[in-house]
Amino acid sequence: MKLKYLFLIPIVCSSCSDFLDVKPIGKLIPTEIEEFENLLNNESTIKYHFMDNNNTSFYSMLADNLSISENLDKYKYISSYVNKDVYAAYTFNVPYESPIKPQYTWEWGIYRAAGLFNNVIEGIEGLDGAAETENGKAVIAQAKAGRAWSYMVGGLGYGPMYNPNGDNSTKTIPYRTSGDPTVPNPDLVTTAELMQLVKKDLDDALDAPENVVNPCRANKAAVHALRAEYFMYMRDWTNMLKEASEAWNRSVALKGSVDNMIYDFNQCYYDDDPNADPAEGTDKELSLDLRGQDLLFNQSIHRENLFYRTAPAGCATTNGQSTYYPSDDFLALFDPDTDRRYQLFALRILGYSTTVGDVKYEDGIKRTYCRSSKMLTNQGITYPQLLLMKAEAEARTSDKTNALKDLNLLRKYRYSGDNTDLPNGSSLNEDELLYEILKERRRELPISSYQRTFDIKRFVYDTGKPWCQTTITHMIGSKTYSAPVDNEYYTLPKSNSIIEKNPQWGLEVDNRPYDPLGKK
Repeated sequence: MKLKYLFLIPIVCSSCSDFLDVKPIGKLIPTEIEEFENLLNNESTIKYHFMDNNNTSFYSMLADNLSISENLDKYKYISSYVNKDVYAAYTFNVPYESPIKPQYTWEWGIYRAAGLFNNVIEGIEGLDGAAETENGKAVIAQAKAGRAWSYMVGGLGYGPMYNPNGDNSTKTIPYRTSGDPTVPNPDLVTTAELMQLVKKDLDDALDAPENVVNPCRANKAAVHALRAEYFMYMRDWTNMLKEASEAWNRSVALKGSVDNMIYDFNQCYYDDDPNADPAEGTDKELSLDLRGQDLLFNQSIHRENLFYRTAPAGCATTNGQSTYYPSDDFLALFDPDTDRRYQLFALRILGYSTTVGDVKYEDGIKRTYCRSSKMLTNQGITYPQLLLMKAEAEARTSDKTNALKDLNLLRKYRYSGDNTDLPNGSSLNEDELLYEILKERRRELPISSYQRTFDIKRFVYDTGKPWCQTTITHMIGSKTYSAPVDNEYYTLPKSNSIIEKNPQWGLEVDNRPYDPLGKK
C-alpha cells in the first residue's frame, strides 16, 4: 500500500510563520540545492508534534504538571467542547483520540515534517554531485537532524520508552525515508530499530553548519545536543555526557558567553501601566509586557533557543477561559521567595466561571503559570535544558562536583539573593543531587509539552528512586483517576485510516468505543 502524502510541494501548500517568511520559488519541482533548502523554511517542520490545532496537548495531560477543577469538569468539558481528548487523557480514558478521525500528532506533526525532510534529502541526493558539496551536505544534515528528532519523539510516544535491560521489540511507527509517494511504506520498526535509525540520522547530521540564522534548523551544537538527548533516552550516561559537553562547549564558543545563552530573570521586569485595572485579587502583570535583556522574548531567535520546536500554549491567562491549571505538585516545586520564575510567571488570575440558569459557578482566584504567554517556549532544546542534561549525565556518572557546578550556574540566572547556589548542595549524596537536577529540569521544561510525560516514562526504570513514579494519579475534586506508567496508557494507538491504508502491517482496526467524557 502506498503512502498518500498530503503535500508533494509543501512550500506551496503550507503557510510560513513570520520568522520563516519564504516566498514560493516559482517552480513546482526544485532543481537546485538552494530551492530544496527553502523547503526547510516551513512551519510544518516545527509545529503540531504532540499538539492539536488549538495549541493544546492531550499527551501532556498524562503527566503531573496540570489539573482540572470540578467546575471545568462539569461545565467546560461537555459534548460540545472541541478538544475532548485533553479530558480523556487526564482521566486515562483510552482511546484518548477518536480512532476514526485524523490525528494531529501524526498527520499534522510527525508525518508532515518527515515528508518535508525526506523531499529535501532525496531531492539533493538526486541532483548530480550536489550531495557531495559543502552546502549540499549541510542542508541534508539539517534535514536529517529534524527527521531524527521527529521520528524519535514520535516512536517513543507511539511505543514504550527504550529499556536497555529489557525487551525493545514492540512495533512503533514506520521510519519512512522516501519522499516519493509511489514508494510503499516500510514495516513498522521496533523500539530497538527506531533508535538505531535515529542514531544513523544523527551521525549523518554532524555535517550541519556551525551557525544558522534561525534555531528551527540545527547547527552543529544542536546536533550534539540532540545526540545527548538520544543517549538520555537510551540511558547511556557516558555518551550523554560526552555529547552534552560538546554541545555546550561549542555553544559557548559560538555565543561568546553564557550571558548570551540564558536570560537572567533577575533583570526581567514588567512594563508598568498606570491604566491597568486588574480584577480584585489578581495580578496586573497578566496584561503587561515582560522586559529584559533584549526584545526577543516572543521570537524563536531569543537567546535561550538552541533547537526550536513549537511548544503547546500552556496554562491560560485570560479570565474565564482556563481549560486546566498548573497542578499543586508543579507549583510546589518553586520557592516563592527566591525563584524568579515563580515571581514572574506564577500569577493570580480569575479562574474559570460560567452561569447555568440563574446560578454562577466560578473557581475564584487561581494561580496560573504563564511563562509560555510571556516568552516563546520551546519543546525542542534550550540552552538551560542542555546545561541540565549535562548536569544529569555528570550526576549519573558520579561526577558530583561538575554536576553541582552546572546546576548552580543555571540557578544564578533563575534565583534571587546574594547566594543563588543550591543550599547545602555539597553535602548531598549522588541521588539527592540528581533529584535536585531533575526537579530543576521540570521547572525549565514547558509546563504542557510532551517532555514531562517522556521523563515520567524514562524515570520508571530508576526503580526505587524518589523521582520514579510507577503510577500517575490525577484528581478532580474527590474523584481519583490512576494509570500505570509502563503500560498502554502511555503509548498511542494509530488511527484506523492509517491502519486501513497499510494492511501490510497486519494491524486490526480499533473498534473500541470512543467515549472521552465517559469517566465523568
